Amino acid sequence: MNFYAAQDQARKSSRILLLLFILLNIGLVILINLLFSWYLWVNDDPMALPDRVFLDYLSWQRIFVVAVAIALLLLFAAWLKWLDVKKGGGAVAEMFGGQQVQPLTRDTAERRLIHVVEEMALAAGVPVPPVYVMQHEAGINAFAAGLGLTDAAICVTRGALDSLNRDQLQGVIAHEFSHILNGDMRINMRLLVMLHGMVFFAELGRVFASSRTSWWADSTRSKSSSRGYLVLLGLGLMVVGWCGVMVGNMLKAAISRQREFLADASAVQFTRNPDGIGGALKVIGGSRFQGHLNHPECQEAGHLFFSAVMPGWIWSTHPPIDVRIRKVDPHWDGKYLEPQPALRVAEAGTDKAIKTNLAGTAIIETLIGSLAGAELLDYQAEGQSAGAQSADNDLYHLARDPYDARIVLLGLLMDGDSQVRDKQLKLIAAEDAALADRLYNCLGHFQQLPRAEYLQLIELTLPALKSQSASQYKAFKRLLLQVVRADQQIDLFEWVLYQLVSRFCDAHFGASRQRQNRYDDMGALAEYYAVVISTLADHGEMSDEMTLKAFNRGAGVAGLYNLKPVPRAECTRERFAASVSELAAATPFIRQRMLKGMVQVVRHDGQIVAVERELITAIAAVMESPLIGLDEE
Repeated sequence: MNFYAAQDQARKSSRILLLLFILLNIGLVILINLLFSWYLWVNDDPMALPDRVFLDYLSWQRIFVVAVAIALLLLFAAWLKWLDVKKGGGAVAEMFGGQQVQPLTRDTAERRLIHVVEEMALAAGVPVPPVYVMQHEAGINAFAAGLGLTDAAICVTRGALDSLNRDQLQGVIAHEFSHILNGDMRINMRLLVMLHGMVFFAELGRVFASSRTSWWADSTRSKSSSRGYLVLLGLGLMVVGWCGVMVGNMLKAAISRQREFLADASAVQFTRNPDGIGGALKVIGGSRFQGHLNHPECQEAGHLFFSAVMPGWIWSTHPPIDVRIRKVDPHWDGKYLEPQPALRVAEAGTDKAIKTNLAGTAIIETLIGSLAGAELLDYQAEGQSAGAQSADNDLYHLARDPYDARIVLLGLLMDGDSQVRDKQLKLIAAEDAALADRLYNCLGHFQQLPRAEYLQLIELTLPALKSQSASQYKAFKRLLLQVVRADQQIDLFEWVLYQLVSRFCDAHFGASRQRQNRYDDMGALAEYYAVVISTLADHGEMSDEMTLKAFNRGAGVAGLYNLKPVPRAECTRERFAASVSELAAATPFIRQRMLKGMVQVVRHDGQIVAVERELITAIAAVMESPLIGLDEE
């Protein structure tokens, strides 16, 4: 599957969707305008009603005023919903009753979920998103929410945790990661905002229609008639509003159904296991609750979820379960599976299961050895001895804790020079003496840590950092920058770490950046692109001839065939960082094209060293684009 083409198609669908919704809203404004004009007509003087002409109340001035008022109300209602959505995927999950799962939770099913999300995030080449659980929902369902990679969140129902085995849960999570990567998630958020304005008018009509008494009504006949006309106006608003909602749902369903097929196919690609998502769909079909949910907000946002949230919805946002199953399992015998309420601990966390389900994914293969011990440790019964591997000494364990994650990031920044390192520790002690002491006791573990595991640890800390308060994060970010600058310079790894933390955590705490897409032509970015791919090629541990070939390959993919490499001495950290920032100002299609070329540079020699992986991951974070194809065979 070509994810870049899928994202481009998603953007085209988004533009078509926006146009259709604009036309729908114009129609809605016209109909509501007619209703208000009718209300003014009948309410002006009920005794003289037969002598008045309705067309006299359709003056352009009145139409304009009412249209502006209605449009402003629609925009205001959508803006209110946007205030909730712009807070990020976590806020959307909480809106539907989701509760964030802490990485070190003691709940066995939740720990399994955390580990599956971590595996799929690393396989997809994106940092681990926060994970939420809808604890009071017995239906088997899940969704991904957010406006982009930096604020994405995964949420699943308790029914999914209790009814699906590990393979099936992995298929569901892979499906949701596809929505994150191919642009569906942003479209879904826009749909949620656009439809809310129509729901607002339908609810406003319900309020008018259900009114019994009001401060402006008294016992006179004229006021009684006015109240009756108000009820009729309310009924009219309800009909128009809900008709708008239904037409909007039809548009939503038409796009969402195809995106669900795409996400199902992507889940098979990610997991290399069609029985995973196929089995999950079969369990949903055989479950008494299926994917149905009770939360009142879920009906409006049904297009976000893995399966239909309510029964018998005439314009379902999801294809029928049996059709989806046959897409991934053409030989299906038509029999659904019974949910398995008992969680089998033995199936969760073994390196054999990971290798089977994610065969061919190199980053997972390198992760297995380092994570297996921590994961199996997490699944031991409470009170059982952890043996020689203490949790305090396990860096992967520390990375999942909101407080201790700071130790991991600061430890990775410790300088090899003892004088600089002492200065760094003093800076940390001035902020938090206990933190400095714990970090000092862990220095030996950082010195023994292979460079290939640095990036994995950074990505595992990000959900934990998002569990901090805004003031705690702000203080840590300030400390992190002080530690980076302790030696009066910033090297490439320090830039990588700081960029990953900033890009994937700032938005969660309301410090999002406003992107301006200034470039829509590759030629205007040639100079900056040359600096970036020259830096990537120079860090590939290749011969000069192979380095040049890697550079030319990256230039060719981007369509810049006459591009010349930049000498290594001129590829300073400052120039590299500035060039990446310029590339990030390109349009989404151009960014993805350049990122695809960078992937070809680092893959040219058949191996990806740690520095290459770190650099291109940070570049993708700055460009806010998914990193696809890095570990393809």
